[in-house]
Amino acid sequence: MTQRANPFWRFSLRTWRAAGVQDACLALQERCGADVNLLLFCAWSARDGRVLDASSLRCAMDRVADWQSTVVAPLRLARRGLKRQAADAVIAGVAAPLRQRILELELELERVEQSLLADLEAQWSPPSHPSAPSQAIAANMTAYLALLGHAVRADELAQLECIARACRADDATGQAAQ
Repeated sequence: MTQRANPFWRFSLRTWRAAGVQDACLALQERCGADVNLLLFCAWSARDGRVLDASSLRCAMDRVADWQSTVVAPLRLARRGLKRQAADAVIAGVAAPLRQRILELELELERVEQSLLADLEAQWSPPSHPSAPSQAIAANMTAYLALLGHAVRADELAQLECIARACRADDATGQAAQ
């Protein structure tokens, strides 16, 4: 699948722009070690009622683990380092444009990761017993956090619900299946 034609990417961009989703995803990334792309993948793959079992989730996690840890994470660390350096007025002038260029590159790397996940999902058979998409979204994201070894707390449930609500709104407009 070409990166530009990736329906998962389009879904993610729409979902990311919904109120509260960015903050919810980043909080889950920070507190739970969640990969934002995998959180969104859990929601996107639920669009046809697919509930991801542990094996499917592990497969998705394994598919992007090396890319995430050796390519995306070091770049993200560099971008965050530049942000911290911006407190120094002398460095700030140099750091800001570099940080912006790294952010743009990081976004392209995220797009590649999503292509890897979309290609994986395309290999799976349609669900034989689909659930309601809203139930599948919640089940998939909760199962993903559980595989990370994280028991979901009340505030995290609220963040998952924020993401799920944005996905349901996206589905209601007929956009999710694109």
